[in-house]
Amino acid sequence: MDFVVDDVLNSKLSDEQFDFIFDRGIFHVFDISQRPQYVKQIKRILKKNGFLFLKCMSAEETNIPDNDMPHKLSESEIREHFEGDFEIQKIKNSIFSGTLELELKALFVVLKKK
Repeated sequence: MDFVVDDVLNSKLSDEQFDFIFDRGIFHVFDISQRPQYVKQIKRILKKNGFLFLKCMSAEETNIPDNDMPHKLSESEIREHFEGDFEIQKIKNSIFSGTLELELKALFVVLKKK
């Protein structure tokens, strides 16, 4: 197993290298202007018919101010960013749990590269 430090917006990873990519809280930190580059890079490094498993902050989360990070996303925003290059297999309400007392509302999304 290799561990690699990389920049997802300017990835040096090889094309179509991965069958699965797991994003637990990366996409939602990017500004709206950076999201197309994220999608482009994920599409490039993911094999055809590969899966992206994405967990992001839900627009329904009320414990974080709207102008704070992480950015909150709705189901329609997920569709807007990904539908052109990916088949959306599932969007499910979820939570972020961790060391905080709060369980923050999240979306768990399963996407398949076209």
